[in-house]
Amino acid sequence: MKVKFIVALAIILVSGTSSSTVNDAFLANTKDVVLMEFSDGSLYRGQAGECVIDLDVTTCMHGKGIYTFKAGSKYMGDFLNNKPNGKGLFRHADGQSFEGDFYDGMIEGRGVMIYPNGLRYEGSYKKNKREGFGIMTFKDAGMYQQNSRYEGSWKNDMANGPGFFSYVDGQTYTGNFVNGIMTGQGVMVYPDGRRYEGEFLNNQRNGYGVMVYQDGAKYQEGSRYEGEWLNDMRHGNGQMIYLNDGRRLRGLFKENVFVGS
Repeated sequence: MKVKFIVALAIILVSGTSSSTVNDAFLANTKDVVLMEFSDGSLYRGQAGECVIDLDVTTCMHGKGIYTFKAGSKYMGDFLNNKPNGKGLFRHADGQSFEGDFYDGMIEGRGVMIYPNGLRYEGSYKKNKREGFGIMTFKDAGMYQQNSRYEGSWKNDMANGPGFFSYVDGQTYTGNFVNGIMTGQGVMVYPDGRRYEGEFLNNQRNGYGVMVYQDGAKYQEGSRYEGEWLNDMRHGNGQMIYLNDGRRLRGLFKENVFVGS
């Protein structure tokens, strides 16, 4: 995550106390606005108050204000003791933005993050990381199709725990995620009507699972395979039940092919 938050600097120059120098609409009707210039070239326009830093009483960003980094990134929102606290909007120079809750200088609570490549996350945060329930909408059309969507549990900035993923072509997955990857028990429903319920590993069918065929093409609708899978293929012990003639192939499968009982 590219969001970098404000660290109090030792040198603060208060160059004005009048809101007339501030023409930003965000500070309209805000009282007691000051301008602060920092030693690294960043600027603060907003309300101020006294706070204690390293046992010294000094003037701090406190109240409503705008902090602009020398490189162009900007935070607009509430401050407490020189740090973002409360509601705010952070815009990075590269286009990434976050609007929501801040606590002690970090993203904490709920909010919306929009990334330069169009990804959009809305949900819970803890110490600058996605944590709790959240929804990610994909826009880059890279690994996932554009407008694919994940909603579920997050931990340590990645999808972890129970969740739901939907692709724009209608394919869906409901189940467990580990570090952003489908791992554990889950249910995958495919656009052609097939339904798999069982184990996943590394985003593929791996372990024991049941596939029910509904496409009416290679297998008559309702035919099913019950058994072991490896890398998305029927592989290991299992049985294939054909609905049209009642045939059962029970035994060993290798790379989707029945090799014998």
